[in-house]
Amino acid sequence: MIKTDLNKIKASSIIFIFCLFSIVSISCSEDKAEAIEETETPTDDTKQEEEEEPVEPEKKCSLNPKDGLLILEAESFDLKGKWRIKEDEKASGGKYIEYYGYNSYNAQNLDHEISIKFNIPEAKNYLVKWYMRQPDHAEGDKSNDVWMYFPGNIGYAWVNNESVVLEHYEKFVSRGKVEFTYGGALDLHNPKSSSWFTVRFPEPGEYTLKICARSEEFQLDKMVLSSGITNDEAMAQSKDVTETIICE
Repeated sequence: MIKTDLNKIKASSIIFIFCLFSIVSISCSEDKAEAIEETETPTDDTKQEEEEEPVEPEKKCSLNPKDGLLILEAESFDLKGKWRIKEDEKASGGKYIEYYGYNSYNAQNLDHEISIKFNIPEAKNYLVKWYMRQPDHAEGDKSNDVWMYFPGNIGYAWVNNESVVLEHYEKFVSRGKVEFTYGGALDLHNPKSSSWFTVRFPEPGEYTLKICARSEEFQLDKMVLSSGITNDEAMAQSKDVTETIICE
């Protein structure tokens, strides 16, 4: 009788323990399922955090005239061929460019053509000058010129009391040693004539200046285009002025 009761007690204990274990297991499973569901289902706040922030459009920067002067630093040109940037504290911004290839007196070698783009805010005429330098050992008119052209045939010379359109590259020249010297004029061969170089921008927009190498060891510091001021004023005001960049 006692043994029977003990067996009943043992059986009841085993059933109780089994039921308790089953309840705990089910509860744990439900907790895990809820945890997984919470992990896998992001809230609205999480979705907003994951959304990428809008990317601002990239600003376009351009060289612009200021106070009647458009300054184009030589190192800002798109260089190719035998042109290189060099450093000198005498140069505007501490840098200038030098042509270290062969002379090209009779025709343009486009392998050594460089260019620069700039913005003109309103239709105007500009006088074209530069700051250049010859090496100390250059004789006379050596290492002092380039071929120059404004695409669109907007360059002009004054020949035989008439304005002449420049439809292709022309020789542009001046002299200077030790210091970078302000100056520059056209040396035309057909007909033979010397003239200042002017450019007429017919409307607001982006324009290009092209230069092709002509003389070995020629050194260019910066181009100076002036409008609404005299040449003497342009020379005085441009010496310590660098290019103006506007980003929109």
